[in-house]
Amino acid sequence: MTTKIDWLAGKKELPAHDLFLAALPGVGNVGKLVVDGLAKSPDAKLVARVLHPDMPPQALLTDSRLTPPHLALHLLKLNEKTILLLSGEVQPLSPRGQYEVASELLLQAAKSGCEHVFVLAGLASEPGVEEVFAICADDAAEEMLSSGGATISTDRPEGGVIGLAGLLSSLGPVYGVSSGCIISTSIGNSVDIHSAERMRLALQDWLNVELPIPISTTEAIAERIEKLMAEHPDSSLGRELLEDNSTSLYA
Repeated sequence: MTTKIDWLAGKKELPAHDLFLAALPGVGNVGKLVVDGLAKSPDAKLVARVLHPDMPPQALLTDSRLTPPHLALHLLKLNEKTILLLSGEVQPLSPRGQYEVASELLLQAAKSGCEHVFVLAGLASEPGVEEVFAICADDAAEEMLSSGGATISTDRPEGGVIGLAGLLSSLGPVYGVSSGCIISTSIGNSVDIHSAERMRLALQDWLNVELPIPISTTEAIAERIEKLMAEHPDSSLGRELLEDNSTSLYA
């Protein structure tokens, strides 16, 4: 048994979308604050859940219902673009599981006509360092982001990106989808609202799309993440996932 997609919107395929934004628990939970905030929009709809046997075997109560470990896929329709959003509290614990989930998601994205997949992540930095930059897996991603004014890094993070985030952001070209990772520096708090807002504003400029997230929504998500981390301190749920080598990004 490998990746299982629990389709919730009728058709057993991803709806057509222009852009795929993904975020997982990581440094400052920066990307999650952005993606989860967008998923809370009244214009967003849950279309599927992604499951894998290598995810931590811990079911959680969500909206009074017991739910298995999964990643959620929401479709957000904006005036300018239709965006697919991937987020969750877990990822497969094994390298094989991470590869299988990334491959299945990229395959489905390619089938639906998606052009760009970007993982949003935080990178631990010294106080006072406030940067947002991108690393790209192909020329198309670099050209698209550069045309919007993005800073493209060719040497940071030195250790690259690992885990599901690294595979999603690098395997895109293998499946005919442009991909990369957009990174905002963070002081490493469990939830870094300021870094997330910096990323949101950068994304609006670089992608030429309005991404409305009320600050009250961001604060509520931050409280939920902190509560989850406090309730499950020994689990693999939302926590900072940097290796000892701080130049490697695990988001």
